[in-house]
Amino acid sequence: MAVSRYLALGREPSFGQEAASYFYVDLASEDLKTTHDWIMPELAGTRWKRHAIRGTMKVGGSVDCYAQFGSLGAFLLAALGSVSTTQPDPGNAPGVFKHEFRPAEALPSYTLLVASEVTGRKFLGCVCSSLELSVAAGELLGLSFEVVGQREEAFTPEGAVELDKTPFISSADLATCHIGGVEARLEALVLTVSNRLADDVFELGSRYLAEVPAQALEITGSFDLRFASREHLDRFLSGEETSLYLRFTGPELEGGLGYELEVELPRIVYKAAGANISARERLVERVEFEALHDEEAGYAIRFVLQNQEGAY
Repeated sequence: MAVSRYLALGREPSFGQEAASYFYVDLASEDLKTTHDWIMPELAGTRWKRHAIRGTMKVGGSVDCYAQFGSLGAFLLAALGSVSTTQPDPGNAPGVFKHEFRPAEALPSYTLLVASEVTGRKFLGCVCSSLELSVAAGELLGLSFEVVGQREEAFTPEGAVELDKTPFISSADLATCHIGGVEARLEALVLTVSNRLADDVFELGSRYLAEVPAQALEITGSFDLRFASREHLDRFLSGEETSLYLRFTGPELEGGLGYELEVELPRIVYKAAGANISARERLVERVEFEALHDEEAGYAIRFVLQNQEGAY
């Protein structure tokens, strides 16, 4: 398919080494850029700056797009760091794979290609600082992917690339939503995975980041629903823990299996809850939460993605 603007996302074999294969995504917008910290010494001879010496450089910014059942896995792996792949029914559905993503101690690095009708920009050594998934009734599942990277180079965009053709995930695809094991009817949801990155690891003899280590992990979010009872408000006031489970379903693939996305947070605590009055507008409650690591489950968050991708 001939397209002039696209995003390509590829996992690198090692930090800063260009990826060999890519997922091609029809992006909505991006603000990736390179910053150059020039060294401009303040000297005694004059009160104005007279020298500019090349200093350190790094990449930063974000990409916005809409989640698809295929390429979403690349973003999930970048944000969490670990994936295991199985085949749920290799006999009847040999082309269907199930991928489970969990938080890991280290994060992989990626090469990002941003192509336009003017030029191609290649960003190497990119590590995910945050991934936000958001959806409201009647909308697609939005994806915002923020990175810190090592360097930028030019590349010549391909005339024809194979964009992800898997279905977009929409609010209508939400088949199951449980809070504390009880069915809930949400109107909007935001979920953010934030990786605190060390973005100042420079070594003598180089202007570029030597690595981008991941430090603390924070998983936060919020959901909106009709304010019909004191259930969530009382849970917040009493400091009670609960859980959150979501399952999105898409078209059938083969052997009775179809596209699926599951999101599980076995332990969450509410950080704010309640609804406010505004004239005669309907009452909508917003609950803000944060996820905690569950020792029994072995994770704070888990995504399970079912599609026809053999590996990420």
